[in-house]
Amino acid sequence: MSLIRDAHTIYKYNNFVDLFLGACRYVSRTGQSEMGIASAHSLLTQPGDRVVIVGGGDGATALTAAKKVGRTGSVTIYEGGDRAARQMGERLKMEGVAAICCVHHAIVGPEIDVYGGDASDALVVDPEDLPDCDILELDCEGSEIDILRSLRIRPRVIIVEIHPFLFPDDPCWVLDRLAALGYRTVYRSGHDGIRLDDPDLRKLLTRSRDCGVIYLKNGARSPAVVAAVRDE
Repeated sequence: MSLIRDAHTIYKYNNFVDLFLGACRYVSRTGQSEMGIASAHSLLTQPGDRVVIVGGGDGATALTAAKKVGRTGSVTIYEGGDRAARQMGERLKMEGVAAICCVHHAIVGPEIDVYGGDASDALVVDPEDLPDCDILELDCEGSEIDILRSLRIRPRVIIVEIHPFLFPDDPCWVLDRLAALGYRTVYRSGHDGIRLDDPDLRKLLTRSRDCGVIYLKNGARSPAVVAAVRDE
């Protein structure tokens, strides 16, 4: 029954033409996990950068970042799920980048929709205590709001995967907050890296308010990903 309810919710909150065309284009594509964030790293992360990741998941974006920063850089990851944190550490070791990566079993900000194992023993980190870095990646299932609201550091680049259905604020709050912090958005995409212009990004975010699975006709799907650079 849950699958039927999920399918009904997706149908209810999607535009039918966008859902049909977008889903068809989505299934015809092949790509790696978290391609939206990975593409932002490929575009903006540089050798020697210090990267901080909140919500490491399966380690795909940490691996991309580690390969970009090289031996002179570093990648610090906070992951709330104990199983995900353990498996991520093993993956990074197998890929030969463990020396420049540090995985913490920790939650930054409020605990919202943490998956990947048990979070009961995770360290709780205040967003104000995030270490200084060049690249900040937020893939934390709604906690991006509290983190950006309390952020003290000012990295060169902030990459955010936005989950409007998991927070009560305006769906475009993250975009406005980044601008208020002095950042200019230079990258916009769906979850799998299909690029978006600003109107389509806002359409995806707005439609995502009531449903976590939204498609646009070009194949982009929620959650949306943005990357913004600090204005000097």
